[in-house]
Amino acid sequence: MDDLVPTGHCWCGCGEVTGLGSYFAGDHEQRAALAVIDLEYGSVASFLVEHGFGPDGRNPLEELEEG
Repeated sequence: MDDLVPTGHCWCGCGEVTGLGSYFAGDHEQRAALAVIDLEYGSVASFLVEHGFGPDGRNPLEELEEG
């Protein structure tokens, strides 16, 4: 995915123009991510469990901090 190139328009689909080198306008990155999670998994909770995270699984914040 290193070959992704910003297009000048927000990748969330809103049609807004983005700044030089940006994929998203404002906070639209989260909007796009949550839309895909809802479409593909139904909820953030289902997404987490599907990938081994959640109360009985891995801790995403700990793993992020550990790098």
